[in-house]
Amino acid sequence: MDIIGIFFGVAGGLALFLFGLKILSDGLKKAAGERLKIMLEKLTNRASKGVLVGAFTTALIQSSSITMVTLIGLINAGLLTFKQAIGVMLGAEIGTTITAQIIAFRIGIYYLPIIAVGFFLYFFTKDKKYHYIGQTILGFGILFLGMSIMSGSVKTLRTDPFFIEFLKSFGQMPILGVIAGAIFTGIIQSSSATTGLVIAMGMENVITLESAIALIFGANIGTCVTGLIASIGSSLQARRVAVAQVMVNVLGVALFLPLIFNFANIVAMTSNDLPRQIANAHTIFNVIVTIMMLPLVGILAKIVERVVPGEEIKIERGTKYIDKRILNTPIIAISQAHKEVNRMASIAANMLEMVKSAILNKDKSIIKKVYEQEDVVDELRDKIEDYLNEISKKSLSIENANMLACLNHVVTDIERVADHAENMAEFAEEMIKNKLHFSKLAIKEFENIHGKTLKVYKKSIKALENRNKRIAKEVIKLEDEIDRLEKKYRNNHIKRLEKGICDPRAGIIFVEILTNLERVSDHACNIAGDVLMKM
Repeated sequence: MDIIGIFFGVAGGLALFLFGLKILSDGLKKAAGERLKIMLEKLTNRASKGVLVGAFTTALIQSSSITMVTLIGLINAGLLTFKQAIGVMLGAEIGTTITAQIIAFRIGIYYLPIIAVGFFLYFFTKDKKYHYIGQTILGFGILFLGMSIMSGSVKTLRTDPFFIEFLKSFGQMPILGVIAGAIFTGIIQSSSATTGLVIAMGMENVITLESAIALIFGANIGTCVTGLIASIGSSLQARRVAVAQVMVNVLGVALFLPLIFNFANIVAMTSNDLPRQIANAHTIFNVIVTIMMLPLVGILAKIVERVVPGEEIKIERGTKYIDKRILNTPIIAISQAHKEVNRMASIAANMLEMVKSAILNKDKSIIKKVYEQEDVVDELRDKIEDYLNEISKKSLSIENANMLACLNHVVTDIERVADHAENMAEFAEEMIKNKLHFSKLAIKEFENIHGKTLKVYKKSIKALENRNKRIAKEVIKLEDEIDRLEKKYRNNHIKRLEKGICDPRAGIIFVEILTNLERVSDHACNIAGDVLMKM
């Protein structure tokens, strides 16, 4: 037996399978990805609806791992709750079995024309729609090519006594198959690829149904690795979803494992073809586990919350005050938009406060919160600007038109303030990464100019909120002081560099922070100017 030939045949076939799966998945994501994301975002609290959406989404993009990573991203963005995500995760377990059902077809050499058609559409069509369709077809073809290579490579194993005994042990002691399947899937991070390899062995009758089922059970557990990796450094809710996926799969395998021979007998009745039996076992197992877990979503959530304790700091996302139903009453619509802008300004102020702690205390968790709030500010800017644009189409008095212009300008300045806070959070992250520290004098100067900048910005918000021209004038006077401080502290930094008091790398960051704080005060001055001119 040519061990090296078999190894490279399986490895090469598996590589082609994974490559084809990626091309296929990318094509489907480009064709329908944004619509799928919107669908996920619009989930209700009903877990059953989440299951349907999760199954449909995963069946389309052919990857439960991608669904999990997308879920974690949506949770981090505050667009999905933990319980909603559990429903989608359960659905993804069903959707991923579609891959096994597809590859169980014996298509012979038809993968070659499939690759040819896909290649032609992908490389020679300018229409994006046909380009993505071609990419998807090409992915399918390469996937089946990989399956064919794997199947041909394991053919000689049918007569190898050692390999036969090895696989028999999986049937006699299924726990060994589960462990092997979990480890292999954890390494390659694709349960579909593991299932593909098992089905390829089934096509050559190299494996028994019982051994195949044990490996597939293990693949279900191993696929959780991707979600766990993606959840590292994510929000508490995202980590809980990743742990919930592990619990569901481990519990499902634990329930089925003692009944594996009975289960195999039932599955054998569904088809006379071993590859199809393996695919059916994969589907039946995941459907039954999902049906069993669906009524227990609430209990599962509570258990996971105990296993992964903690309290998530909630960030209110989206708009709170504006409503399109009041657009026909412009004066009220402008008043509500004013409130929304004030709320957005307060979030940016909170970011500035957190940045100080992030820089002085080297706190990664605070840096992460600054990034999250910057996303919130960006979302609010887009929604407020769209709303103000809708108001501008109505018949407005001169006073209302001036107010609308003011809010339009102010929204941009507030968003810029949030950007500068984010910049400073990035500098804090760089200091942590490179173990940089400010000198005592630099810390004192930073605290002083940061305090004055925060004061100026908060005063500009107060002037905006109360339409107070007196406070707006104070802001403009204070802003001149910050300009002077920025120049003074920059010169002080140069002197410290000459004397060797401070680290040059930390000094560069110090100067950048001074620049960002000075620009924050500029934007505060712009807000005050709008209050004076247009309110």
